[in-house]
Amino acid sequence: MELSVICPVFNSDPALLRAAARSVLSEGEKSGVAELILVDDASSKPATLEALRCLHAEPRVRLVRQDSNGGPASARNRGIGEARTEWIGFLDADDLWLPGRMEAARALVTRQSPEWIGGRHVTLHRDGRFCSEPGIAEAMGSVEGAVHRGPALTRQLIANFWMHLGAVMVKRDLASRIGGFADGLRYYEDFLFLAKLSVLAPLHLLNADVYAWRRTGAGLTASSARLLPSSLRMHRLAAADPLLRDVRRELRWARYSASKGLALNNLLAGHRFRALRLALQTYGMDPREIGDLAVFLRMWLGGGTGPAQRLRYARTEIFPLQDIR
Repeated sequence: MELSVICPVFNSDPALLRAAARSVLSEGEKSGVAELILVDDASSKPATLEALRCLHAEPRVRLVRQDSNGGPASARNRGIGEARTEWIGFLDADDLWLPGRMEAARALVTRQSPEWIGGRHVTLHRDGRFCSEPGIAEAMGSVEGAVHRGPALTRQLIANFWMHLGAVMVKRDLASRIGGFADGLRYYEDFLFLAKLSVLAPLHLLNADVYAWRRTGAGLTASSARLLPSSLRMHRLAAADPLLRDVRRELRWARYSASKGLALNNLLAGHRFRALRLALQTYGMDPREIGDLAVFLRMWLGGGTGPAQRLRYARTEIFPLQDIR
């Protein structure tokens, strides 16, 4: 099993980028990682460019440059097109692959005939702590080589986004069959990619922590644009995708849930009137949920935004304010 790892880079922190690259390359060529493809998405920071130049000197590192910044979906598609191996994996420029991942994947491929493989991800906090993500073990199960398949898998991915793109390996042919990533999509492109994979092929699971998602705000999504309504464009694309026509009901629910989360994050960031507009628009998606709107209005009027109040309205990722810039 040989693998090409694709890593989009855009003005990434040089120290984190070097650590990310080392985590992939550290186990040597015998690990099965044939190449790390760094796709420079038109970076302009001298420190990032210097880090890319130094990393390019590594024998298994390939550097591909984009003429203009197209976002992570475009960069990953470029990497898929450049890959030289049957299998591809993914890395964000501020995250880490965990040791032993390739050995476990090779053993699974030997026993079974998967087209894509997933493992668990953990959270890497600013203080260096690795923490398991709540609910992931329960969603995945603990049986090595367990197979999730069919509409149940697609619905599970849509309803509870427990599979991180960086924890996935996929055959390049399968990635091409779904059309790769939605070009130009800057948020939740990984969500759409994984949902479409699940329609065409079963997911084979590794009972292992394989990827560390660093929560520093230094990643591709650390931007105030995350708080704009346009960040939900993925849900409209998913609803119109022929591959996902049998799960449109679940997609409507996912869009409703994501819209509530966006309203809540805007409120926490101080964008009160945008938050109110989003909450009212969300209520318009399902007028039966008057209770949800009432909870939001109490928070909006100054009724507190502590964990209990937030959870009553939306179970969503809360964007740390220091990560929004």
